[in-house]
Amino acid sequence: MRCPASLLLIASLFTANLALAASASVDINLTPAGSFKGKTADVKGFATLKGDEVSAQNIVVNLQSLKTGIELRDKHTLKHLDVAKFPQAVLLMGKGKGGKGVGKIRIRGIEKPIEGTYKINGNELNAEFKLSLKDFNITGIKYMGVGVEDQVSLQVAVPVKKGP
Repeated sequence: MRCPASLLLIASLFTANLALAASASVDINLTPAGSFKGKTADVKGFATLKGDEVSAQNIVVNLQSLKTGIELRDKHTLKHLDVAKFPQAVLLMGKGKGGKGVGKIRIRGIEKPIEGTYKINGNELNAEFKLSLKDFNITGIKYMGVGVEDQVSLQVAVPVKKGP
């Protein structure tokens, strides 16, 4: 089935490669029924903790590494993300305090503000936010009568470094 793992890329934006393994996943709901999860660990960058504030810049996700668990669905996802033209998703900037955060993300060449929640567990930041596929010109995904819902939920785990 075709699926917008493009949201995975967004989730990946909060991810990094340090001592901890970075990861991102996206929950994609299908209509009329069903769902699946897309995942990647090919993320570069990290978050910085300064006092009670968190920030991140230029977290890069290699969209070509997204996996959904089904090879044909992976191919359709990469096609909808247009990875030949846009191989990366980038969290340009993110900041948060008190478990809530805002940022700016670029997917398929389109920059949009995002907001969500996060928790810090040891040296890892876990973030979650929702995105609209339409905001990134990802529409009309349907295969054999099953379509992808517009809103997706992204979860990301990234290493956190303590700032000065």
